[in-house]
Order: sequence, then C-alpha cells, then structure tokens
Amino acid sequence: MRADCFLILPLMARALALPKGRLVVGYATSRSLREDSVVKAVEHGVNVVIFAFAHLELDGEGRPRVAPTFDVDAARDALARARAHGDVAALCAFGGWNGPHPSTELSGAAWYDCWKAWNDDLGGLFDGVDWDLEGHDDPAAPTTALDAATATLVADFSKKAKADAYAVFLAPAESYLDAASPAYAEALNNEPLAAWDAATTRGFPAAGFPYAGRNAYAAVVDRAGVETFDLISVQLYEGYSRACHATTVGGASLADYVAAAARALARGFPVDLPGGRRAIAIPPERLAFGFANG
Repeated sequence: MRADCFLILPLMARALALPKGRLVVGYATSRSLREDSVVKAVEHGVNVVIFAFAHLELDGEGRPRVAPTFDVDAARDALARARAHGDVAALCAFGGWNGPHPSTELSGAAWYDCWKAWNDDLGGLFDGVDWDLEGHDDPAAPTTALDAATATLVADFSKKAKADAYAVFLAPAESYLDAASPAYAEALNNEPLAAWDAATTRGFPAAGFPYAGRNAYAAVVDRAGVETFDLISVQLYEGYSRACHATTVGGASLADYVAAAARALARGFPVDLPGGRRAIAIPPERLAFGFANG
C-alpha cells in the first residue's frame, strides 16, 4: 500500500462519510490489493483508504464512463474485512502522475452524475473522491497543464459531490499549491522554484527537472471555495520540492518545516490568478501533508 500518511489537526465533522477525529490516510493500488495490504494498513491505524486510480473518460462513441485501474471486487472484499477493525472510509482517486485528466467536453456536473451512477451501481462502495490530477513525463502530453476548463470541471464536480454529502479531497503536489510564491501558471512542466544547484542534485539544473507547478490548484480552490474540500493534502514528497530542499540542503527539521508551511497556508497567501491577485487560505482543520514511503 502506498504509504502516504497525512499529518492533520483534528477534523471538524462535515461529511458524514468520514471517521470522526484524526484521519490517517493511505492510497491503495492494484498491487496493494494483490498483496492484501489494505487490512494490514487499517490494523496499523489507517482509517481512510483511497483507491488509485479511476479515470473519467469518453469511450469510442463519446460516451462518458468510469474506468478503474484496480479490481473493484477486490476493493470491496478488502474493505469488508478492513471494516471489521473499525470505521473506515473509502474514496476513489482520479488522476495520478502520467494519468489522464477528464475530458472537458463534458461539464464537471455531468462527470459527477456519471461517477455517482457508477458508484450507485456498486452499492455506494465509495464515500467520496480524491483529486490527484498531475503532470506527465512527456512534455508534449496534454496533461502537462491544468487549464482553466479543467479547474472549473474539478470545482463544479466537487461542489455537486459535496452537496450530496460525499467527502471531497484535493491532493496537490507542493508546487501546485505553494504559499511561498504568488506565481501562477496552468503549466505543470516548470523548473522548481527552490534554489537547487548542480552540486546538490547530481547535474540539475543542467539536466533539467521540468515537472513543477505554479499554484495550478489555487485556481481550483478559488473556483470551488475552500469549504468544498474536506481535506487538502499538500504532497511534500514531490520531486525537488521546497520541503526536500529545506530539509536536505537547508538543514531544517521536518517538524519545523511542516509547522511553518501550515501557518503560511492557514493565514492565506496571494496568487496571481487570471483576472487578478487573490488570497488563498487553507484553514488548519482542512489541511494535511502527504509523506511517501513511510
């Protein structure tokens, strides 16, 4: 099971789908199901399992569908056994690195209706959704940007899901929601803003690492309203992230870095969004941080 554990202050009860109190979140993939690690993770405290990934796509005739990359029956079985150990919520994640973004030929509301019908057919297996739209290794791929239409799609889907009492999570890489910079771009294939140099990165920047964002998820939060999201988990394990630079090159402790980042996100920070500068703030009860491989 992918070990993304989110450090979070006590969560206020908003969505009926979520366990009360502290949330410990883990991502489950098809490999997790093959290795039967979901139950073990729950035994060790995980109480929100996010199944990665399901893609929102158009079929050959242009009809919308949900295409999971994991075995739904295996997920149902794992959850049934995991819930014998306590209250566990299950979410469905969209995106992933190199993963497709939903087609903007349909609105966010239409995609929500498609997903809800699919989930209803599964007996309401999933308690909500997690947005994990990211970039791509190929600089020519269409998913090397999170454009205005996609941001609107995510916002509209999320608001409709929230209105139906589903849990809605947002999982931006650190550079996709960066309180240390007002810069904004739809592109997800920028060089990192942290001051990496060749001596510390074995050739970067000469070799280049064009996989960073510029507050692309700020547009989603601005369109949807922060109250739409039960949890916004900033992924600190992004390649060449500010967190990595601060803790490996700068010598900061991870605890100090996380505390400072949480304060900056909570008090609000300006972003130069299209149409003008806007303040984005993530209150502590909706904020988490993602840590990989541990």
